[in-house]
This record gives sequence, C-alpha cells and structure tokens, in this order.
Amino acid sequence: MKNKKFTIHFRYLFYPFLTFLFGISVARGLYSGDTETFLVVIAILFGFGLFFIYKKKYKIMTLLFAFFFIGNGFFFLGSLTYSVKAYEGEVSIVGRVTDNFEETQYSYVVVLDDVSINGERTKNIRANISKGEQGIEVGDILTFESEVTPQSLFVLGSLNSTNYRLNVGYTLEADADDMIIVSGYKKFDETVRQSIKEIIYANMSEDNASIAYAVLFGDQSGISFEVNEAYRNSGIIHIIAVSGFNVSFLIAILYTAFSHTRMGRLTSFIVTSIIIVLYAYFCGFAPSVVRASIMGIVFMSGKIFGKRYDLLNSLGLSGFIILFLNPLSAFDVGFLMSVGCVCGMVFLSPLFMKVLTKFSGNKVATYISASLSAQIAILPFLASFGSTVNLLSFIINLFVVPLFGLMYPYLFFMSFLALAMPFLGVLLSPVDWILTACYFIAYIFTNTSLLVKLYPLHLTTKVLFFLAIYTIGNFVISKPIMKIMASVILLALCLCSVGVLDMSLNNRSSIVYTYSYGQESILLTSSSGQTVAVGENYLLSRAMDNYHIDKLDLYLTFDKLDENDVDQLEDYGFSYFVTTEGENFNDQIIVAEPSQKVEAGDFTFSYLSSEDEVQGLLISFDDMSVFVASEENFDYNNAMAYSNLLSSLNVDIAFVGEHYGIVGNDFISVSSVKNSHSTFNFIDDGNMLFSLGRTITKRSID
Repeated sequence: MKNKKFTIHFRYLFYPFLTFLFGISVARGLYSGDTETFLVVIAILFGFGLFFIYKKKYKIMTLLFAFFFIGNGFFFLGSLTYSVKAYEGEVSIVGRVTDNFEETQYSYVVVLDDVSINGERTKNIRANISKGEQGIEVGDILTFESEVTPQSLFVLGSLNSTNYRLNVGYTLEADADDMIIVSGYKKFDETVRQSIKEIIYANMSEDNASIAYAVLFGDQSGISFEVNEAYRNSGIIHIIAVSGFNVSFLIAILYTAFSHTRMGRLTSFIVTSIIIVLYAYFCGFAPSVVRASIMGIVFMSGKIFGKRYDLLNSLGLSGFIILFLNPLSAFDVGFLMSVGCVCGMVFLSPLFMKVLTKFSGNKVATYISASLSAQIAILPFLASFGSTVNLLSFIINLFVVPLFGLMYPYLFFMSFLALAMPFLGVLLSPVDWILTACYFIAYIFTNTSLLVKLYPLHLTTKVLFFLAIYTIGNFVISKPIMKIMASVILLALCLCSVGVLDMSLNNRSSIVYTYSYGQESILLTSSSGQTVAVGENYLLSRAMDNYHIDKLDLYLTFDKLDENDVDQLEDYGFSYFVTTEGENFNDQIIVAEPSQKVEAGDFTFSYLSSEDEVQGLLISFDDMSVFVASEENFDYNNAMAYSNLLSSLNVDIAFVGEHYGIVGNDFISVSSVKNSHSTFNFIDDGNMLFSLGRTITKRSID
C-alpha cells in the first residue's frame, strides 16, 4: 500500500512528448554551458529518476529519458537545417514577392521566396525596398544586386519565431529602381488570402478589417499600434491571433452541422477534416493551428470508431508531429501557449469546476473554469514578451469571448462564401459592428491602473510553476491535503526563485549589445542600477524586459534629434537625451560640445572628435571604459587612426560596428561582422551580454 500513497496517471503519448519538448528546449543552454539550465536539468532527471526507481517503473523511466536525449539531438538537427551561408559584398539575387507584403509611404517591406543568391537556391529573404518609379506587387519576380545580412534564429535568448515560420535566412535593403521587375505568379493560398483580404477591406472599416484578417489568417501587420495596445493591455490580445481557439470553434461548428445532414458520420468526418487541413494550409501551418487541427481530427475519429477521446494523448500526438517536422517550434511562444492552454484546462479546470458549480449552472461553470485555467497557464509565456497583464482581464474576457464566439464562425463562412459570390461581402457588416464593440470594451479597460508588468522568467521559475499546476491536478493521485501542500511549496519556491535569481541582475555592472537590421544598440548598467543607452533598435525594449529595466536614465546618440524622435524615445522612460547636433528645444535635450566631459550619475562621457568630425563616444563607469565608434565617420581608411586612438585611451571594450579593421590586444574589440582579428567575434545578429567585475566575462545571449 505504501507505493499507492503517491502515484500518477501515465499517458504513453503525452509524457514522452513532454520530455521530448523539454529535451529540445533546454539543449541550447545545456550544451553551451549555461549553469542554471544544467542545474535544473540535473535536478529534474535525478528527481524523476529516483521516483521511477522507487515505483519500480524502469521501462517508463527508460522511455522518458530516451525521449529527452532524442529531443537534444533534434535541437541540433533543427539548427543545422536552418544554417545559412555568409556572403561578402554585393550578390546577385532573384526572388518572388510573397503576400507577406507591407507597403509604407516610402518603401515596401516584403518577404521573397524561391530565392537564389549567385545562382544558389537558399532561404527566403526579408527585404526593405525603397519606392521608385516601378511599383511592386505580390507575385512579382525581382532580379537585383545587394548585400545580404544573415539572420540569427535566436535573438536575446528567444527564437525569432517569425523568421523561423517564414523560413527567412537573410535581410537586405534595396531600391526598386535598381531592380528588374517582371510579373510572376501567385500561389494558390496567396490568391485565396489576397482575394478575401480585398473583400474584407472593401466592406469593413480599416481597423476592423485588419483585425478580421488577422483573426482569419494570423497576419497582424495591418493592425495599428493603438488598436494592438488596446487589445494587449485589456488582456484580449489572444482573440486577434489565429490559434487553436479559432480552430476549435470551426471544428465544433462544421462537425455538428455535417452530423445533422444525410452525409453520415464517416463522410462528415472526412469533409470536416479536409476543410480543417485546407484552413491550416491557408494559415501557413502555424504550430498552434496544426496542434488544434490534429487534436480536432483525433477527437472526431474517436467519435467515428467509438474510442474514448483522451485530451492529453491527442495533445502529445499533435505535438510530436509538429516537433518532428519543425523541431525548433519548441521555442515558438505561440506553440507553447497553445500547449499551455490545453494543459491548464486539463489540470486546473476540474478544481475550479468544484467551486463554481456551487454558485452557477454547469455550462457557465465550465466556460469560466476553462477560461480562467487557460489564462493562468499562459502567464509564463506572456512574460516572455514582457507583456502587461490586466487584473480585470478575466472579467473582460467574459464579455468579449462570447461576442467572438458569435463573430468568428460568421466571419469565416461569410468570407469564403463572398470569395465565390463577391456581392455577399456586404453581409460582413455585422462583423464590423461586433469588432467595434470588442474594441470599445478593450478601450474602456486599457487605461486602468490594474496593469501588472510581466518580465521574462528564468527556467527554474517556469519549471516550478508548471510542476505546481501539474501536482494540484487530477493526474497526481494522493491525499488532497498532500497535493495542496506540495503545490503550495512549489509555488512558494517559484516566488522565491524570482527574487533570488533576479538578485543576480542587480548590484552588477553589465553591458548588453544588440545588433539588428544594420542598427546597433548598447545598454550600460552600473552597479547601482543606473542605465544608459547608446543608439536604438527594436531589440532595446526586449533587452530591457530581459534585465527587468523599467526606464533608462540617459540616451546618447550621434544623430540629430527632433521632437518626433524624442516623442518616440520617451516610451523607454529616458530622463535626458544627449547629442552633438541640434538644438535644446526642451529641458531634456543636452547638446554636448566635442571633447566636453559630462558627468551624469555613475557615468562620465565625452564625444571625441578630430578635424571637426566626431570619432566616437567614450564612456566610463564602475572603473570600466567603453568606446563606441561613430559609424558615419568611421571607414576602412582611418581604421589605423582609430586603433591608435583606442590604444592611447586604454579602453576596456570597443564597439566598432561593422568595421573590423581595428586590431588591438589591450582592449576587447567587438564587431557585428565575423572576423578573425576581433577578440570577440560573432555573427548571430551580434547580441551579447558582458558581465563586468574584476575580469570581463562574456555570455552570448543571441
């Protein structure tokens, strides 16, 4: 009887899938020497190993351990399939414009597929193309010459999910007038999406049309910043992303409708499955959609063949299929949120049901329990984005989700029906009204003071959080009081880990360097927590989230600042802006004279110049000195002059951008281009963390 005091319900697809997923997701940190990952993996393997030995479950233990190490191998296989070749100088490019297409006032931002570089077939390219006399449309074939920048799969510790899904390996900038542009072809899925997009935008307001298109196919590029923020801050951002939530609605409606016809169960199953697979194809086989599609098809097949449907095993089956085909989906936050939602509903919903059925009907209790469980389970993944959580989001979802439940199936069927009969597009007006109501609800709650900022969590914290959820669920068999105590202890350890691990970020000088799309950004933090940023790119906000920085004290730049620049930069919380050009048009602007030494808190800095040209920026803090070269005035012709300057300054770290002509042994030279002469060389978008102490250590966070 002793062994029965604590046991688990085993699922032969779900548990191997979890260990396979875990094996892929920790492999990168485990084999690169990350201490936390190593300790967490050892603790989990040792703990579960002891448990299975105690239970004498040797076959299960061997199975799970095998899938963990197989997962490690799949990580490296997935990484190898994404490797890209580095090209020097300009190359000859031929590519087709896909419908991942965004037009701005001055340029096109497009993804090219069917790409060849110097005659070699290669991965897709994301191109920023300046407008000219020639226009560009979806399906056009472009031939031109340009430099290409290889893209890293991992940026600041996170998978670049968009590039991974779109198979983007390079970025570039070009001019339309320097291209040969010929009409090409649209693929079937592009033709369908473009036709539906035109129908939606012709019959709805622009903001609502962009949301409707995102709901159908997952393309959020057309959604304005204001609308996106309203949905995000109110906690209903999930409804404007194509996900398992949408597919579940669709499957339920299709299967129920076909079951009431004369088709018969088998025919209904086949027709519904074909429609779902086609829809997944139109959505680009996004991992969350594939997961829901497979689970839905498994559910329907169980009904056909009289088999009991097991939610966890179907999740395991769908997860295996996705990871076998695309192993690095294990890092895709969308896929992880989809898995987390299902797990949250399985493990937590029964507990909430027991309480809520005492106060409401069974249907209401089921809806509230599922919604609340899913929202709790996805919190760690929302934290990965540095998102804010609205404490009223649960209440908001109670109003919005039912509206969405009415709107989505109508939008789906009417859009595809209007594809065959365009005059029916006018019947999309009710969708416009419902989305207006959803935005109105979101806007009311978006300015509440009950917004909590989430920061990316450590691996230890995530593991403890999900162990607590799993332990309290029905799949752990033990006395209720023991389960509650175990879950409380795990949650307490989870909270403690947040404080203990984050202490490592405090009271320590650090430098974070990011490089993306040709733009550098350097984040300097003193031991007392004061922070200075040099330059800005889109990774700066993610770096702030990773290191729990709420605001930046000082912004340094070589460029002239205008009021529009300052308005955009104020979102980072800067107190002051420093440049060598422009005017002091408000109290926050400081125009520094060349070679003028400025003291600001823990930092001392000066712009160094020669012959009326700014050479770079010298920054000192915590007994460290950092030099940042001015890209505008730095070229290969004066590399030796820079080398002599740096030697005389005796700096500890020098950031020299894309120019690697500097050679020196007395300082650390950092270049965003891989080169054997630099002390630290890297090509993965150039994202690095330097932890500064008596000696300088470097840990890659690309």
